[in-house]
Amino acid sequence: MQQIIDLWPTIFCVLILVVIWYVVRKILNSVSNKINNAELYKEDILNVLEEIRNELKELNRNNSIK
Repeated sequence: MQQIIDLWPTIFCVLILVVIWYVVRKILNSVSNKINNAELYKEDILNVLEEIRNELKELNRNNSIK
């Protein structure tokens, strides 16, 4: 029993380190996901803007011909 009591501070420190590592890992994973989602959103917006530009060019051509 005395050995367990002597090891308690070490076990407690290791447990705290594991919890801190878990929290830091979750935070970094969340930030990474937000960055990836922002890049995907940017690509989607660029695609939509390109489609709008192409449609405007076509409308301009059609109006120029008339």
